[in-house]
Amino acid sequence: MNMNKIFKTEGFSLLEMAIVLLIVSLLMGGLLMSVSTTQEMNYRTDAEMKLEEMLESLYGFAQANGRLPCPATATTNGAEDPPGGGACTQQHGFIPSATLGLAGPINTDSLLMDDWLSAYRYSVSSANGNAFTTVNGMRTTGIAALTPDLRICDAAACGTVVANTLPVVIMSLGADWDEFTAADVDETENSGEATINGYRLPNDNNFVVSTYIEDVFDDLLTWMSPNILYTRMISAGQLP
Repeated sequence: MNMNKIFKTEGFSLLEMAIVLLIVSLLMGGLLMSVSTTQEMNYRTDAEMKLEEMLESLYGFAQANGRLPCPATATTNGAEDPPGGGACTQQHGFIPSATLGLAGPINTDSLLMDDWLSAYRYSVSSANGNAFTTVNGMRTTGIAALTPDLRICDAAACGTVVANTLPVVIMSLGADWDEFTAADVDETENSGEATINGYRLPNDNNFVVSTYIEDVFDDLLTWMSPNILYTRMISAGQLP
C-alpha cells in the first residue's frame, strides 16, 4: 500500500485543524460565560438573602432596645458609632454587624462584606431629633409624629417615588462597586456622593432601585417599613 495514501487518509489538513480549534474555542467561551453568569446570579441571590437577614436583625434589635442602631464607621470594627446610639457619627455608613451579632466575611476594617468583597452600606433616618436611634426616642416622640425621611426612587431624578418615609435603607453595591464612574448617575445617588476613609457613601436621603443591567446598574437594596417597625415594637412593649 502506498504510504502517502495512508498519511492522506489518517491525517488532518490545516483547514480541518483550524475548524476544530474554532469549534473548541466557541464551546470553551460559551462554557466560561455560563459559569460566570451562574456565579453572578448566585452572588446576587446570596446578597439578597443577606440583606433580608440584616433587616430582620434590625427589627429584632429595635424590639429589644427600643431604638435602631447607628451605622458602623470605618474605624469602629463593625460596631455602631457611637455605642448606645443617639446622634449617629455618620447617618450613612455600614451595617453594624458586631452590634447585631451578624456572621460573615469581613474586610480589613472588620466591616461585613458581600461576595464581591464590598462592605454592606446602611443608612438610618435622623428625623425627629434622632428619635429612631435614641433609646425611647420613638416612644417620646409618639408614633403619629414620627416622620422618617429616607426614600427610594426609580432614578436619580426621582420621577417616581417607589417607597417613602423609610427608617432604614441597606445596600450591596454589586459586582461593579470598584469600577464606579460619576457617569453612573443612579449608582452615584446610592453611593457616590461622598468619600469617607476611602469608602463611597451617600450624603442625602434619596436612593435608587432599578432594573439590573450589567455594567449599568447592579446595586441591591432593601428597606424597612415604618409600619412593620412600629407594629413589632408595640408587640414587644417598646411602643407606644
